[in-house]
Amino acid sequence: MLKLELLTGMGLAIAAAAVWAMAPVLYRRSVEKVSYTALGAIRCIGYVLSATVYALATKGAAAFIPPQPHTLTLLWASSVAWLVVGDLCYFGALHKLGVSIGVPVTSSFPVVAVIMSHFVINEPLGANIILSVLLTLGGLFLLNRKDGDNSDSPRELKGGLILAAATMFCWSIGVVSNKILIGRLDIPTLELWRSIGVTVGSIGAFLIKNPKELRSLGMLKGRDVLEMSVAGAMGLTIGNLLFSYSLNYISVALATCLACARPFLAALFATLVLRERLTRKVALGITLVVAGVTVMSL
Repeated sequence: MLKLELLTGMGLAIAAAAVWAMAPVLYRRSVEKVSYTALGAIRCIGYVLSATVYALATKGAAAFIPPQPHTLTLLWASSVAWLVVGDLCYFGALHKLGVSIGVPVTSSFPVVAVIMSHFVINEPLGANIILSVLLTLGGLFLLNRKDGDNSDSPRELKGGLILAAATMFCWSIGVVSNKILIGRLDIPTLELWRSIGVTVGSIGAFLIKNPKELRSLGMLKGRDVLEMSVAGAMGLTIGNLLFSYSLNYISVALATCLACARPFLAALFATLVLRERLTRKVALGITLVVAGVTVMSL
């Protein structure tokens, strides 16, 4: 029974990673048309609508009963930190550090999440978990590192590293608090009220940072809005639901390690489906990720 629960949780976390790996394909085209904050706000159209549909289908009108004030405060504060502030810091870190440095550095947030989960919710911090995190992060670093990539400029190292550290802290707050919240709320209700908080936070961030862009958004084509909304439904509702359900079966440490395998899945997809060349570095990175997951599941 325990083995089945472990496999179920791992499968859900890997599925979340797969969905989170697909959403950026749609985001990539969108950032050429709008700012990051505008994209964050528009994607919430799909997020809140899909979360509402799922809550209605699974819980009915009961999902719309507000949680207890202290639970709702924790939910909204942690969700804004995770999916609004954390994502904006991530975009800023990529701008200042470049992709080749920014992605591997921010991908190390499982280390922060594992330590935070140990002190906040008393999850065990054994040698296998530490070794697993190190192996996985080593694999992610190799998968994200581009040979001879000198095009990612400007590299404002100090400011970029501060933003990267803020990203890791915010994302860790999100995944650890999620474990606490699923003990207080059923997952459909949790995701519905999270979507409301993130939508309000994203709109607020957009109006504060890019208010002059509001008028130009009216010129967007319906197809563009639909694409961003679909990306939001995929990356936020579906990905978050899968990740949250995985926490019913496995620890934050294991779920986070698995869900951070997005670069691994992208590299594997490119190799197996698109027939891209499998370099020694990519092969070693994939091996380290698999080894990390295996060690943590022991």
